[in-house]
Amino acid sequence: MSVQTVWLGSPNKERGRGGYRAEAIVVHIMDGTLVGTDRWFADPASRVSAHYGVGAGGEVHHYVAEGDTAWHAGRRYLPTWRAIKPDVNPNLYTIGIEHEGKADTPWSDAMLATSTQLAAEICNRWSIAPDREHLVGHREIYARKTCPGTWIDLDRWAAQVREATLAPSSYNFVAQEGATVARVDVNLRRGAPTTAAPIERTAAQGEALSYVGWTSNGLSVNGNAHWYRTEDELYFWAGATTQPVPNPA
Repeated sequence: MSVQTVWLGSPNKERGRGGYRAEAIVVHIMDGTLVGTDRWFADPASRVSAHYGVGAGGEVHHYVAEGDTAWHAGRRYLPTWRAIKPDVNPNLYTIGIEHEGKADTPWSDAMLATSTQLAAEICNRWSIAPDREHLVGHREIYARKTCPGTWIDLDRWAAQVREATLAPSSYNFVAQEGATVARVDVNLRRGAPTTAAPIERTAAQGEALSYVGWTSNGLSVNGNAHWYRTEDELYFWAGATTQPVPNPA
């Protein structure tokens, strides 16, 4: 089940990403409440925003479209993030998620679960690897801050995001039998429609592949998030077949 969001919008953004694309997620703490953050991001004078805010109750407010640039991590100071780009504003290639509370506030179960699932879905939409190199804390970009705080264990959180991307329950499933043909050699993966799942075998170009259903929200590859599922629960990317988009019955 996809995370449900409430669109609020923010004037504090730039259209597009200046030729870059989302390659990582930056985790923030609001140092306050969700309501207060809503007001702050709605004020043009604040000149700050993020793409999402997650409340203690698990609610999600959406401020900036993922394809646009939010103003959440533009300053750099002694960065420790290994994948940071020299001389490029990090806002241009990251998605920012704010979380309700202060640095030492324990995250509620609802906020942690929603944050984890939201990050997993973002990783799938943008083909972001669900690992610590691509799931980073704000302090790893701007060392003068402790954000996202002292309570959240980012290593554990990133591992939970990865687990979410590998959970079959994270994806919709349309039961529909059919067959297609591999246009190129295509990997069949065990358990989930993502390249993070282990490869069971590789089908050769021209091989006929039967399926019992498909999903429309697997890992997006070249803009295509459709994956087929075989009877023995192996997934293969639809874009590598002669039927790149499933035909609903």
